[in-house]
Amino acid sequence: MKTTQPKKSKTDKKQVAPARLNSDDDALAVIRDASNGKEYYLSIIDSFPLLGRDYVVMYNYEPDDGNHAEPELVIMRTEFSRSGEQFFYSIKDKKELDGVFSLFISRFSSSAKR
Repeated sequence: MKTTQPKKSKTDKKQVAPARLNSDDDALAVIRDASNGKEYYLSIIDSFPLLGRDYVVMYNYEPDDGNHAEPELVIMRTEFSRSGEQFFYSIKDKKELDGVFSLFISRFSSSAKR
């Protein structure tokens, strides 16, 4: 999937964003599925590296019209192209996903204690 957020420079790829677990700090991303063109609105709540890869934790964002289910977490691998475009990839490997989820929960718990 590809984001329609403003492009970031290559150096931004190397920066690690701190945990953003306060709802006031959430960033909204519009992601377009490359295979079918459908757009998804997601709120980014955390991003971090793990074992040389970068990950983003988001939840589905829909305006509150009373007709949608509770938000669900979405965890994706992310990379930046040489031109600065950010790409998001589904994590198909259960072991990789479990490891990323465990790190996110650890970061979430640590930030909640502050």
